[in-house]
Amino acid sequence: MREVALVVDEYGNEIFFGETIGECRRYCDEHHITGENGEYIAVGDFDDETASFELFDYESLPLTPIL
Repeated sequence: MREVALVVDEYGNEIFFGETIGECRRYCDEHHITGENGEYIAVGDFDDETASFELFDYESLPLTPIL
């Protein structure tokens, strides 16, 4: 198991799989994902053997831009 971060749409579908929240924040900035449609960054444990994801926290968008 390893901790990962995902960008998720309003229906719970994965948009982007990142290793860190920072990576997901950059993806959102680059692709103009603002959260106005319900997108958010999910944080959880990913099991490589079963390809399963267990959510344990999330961050709503918009996020403060990375400087």
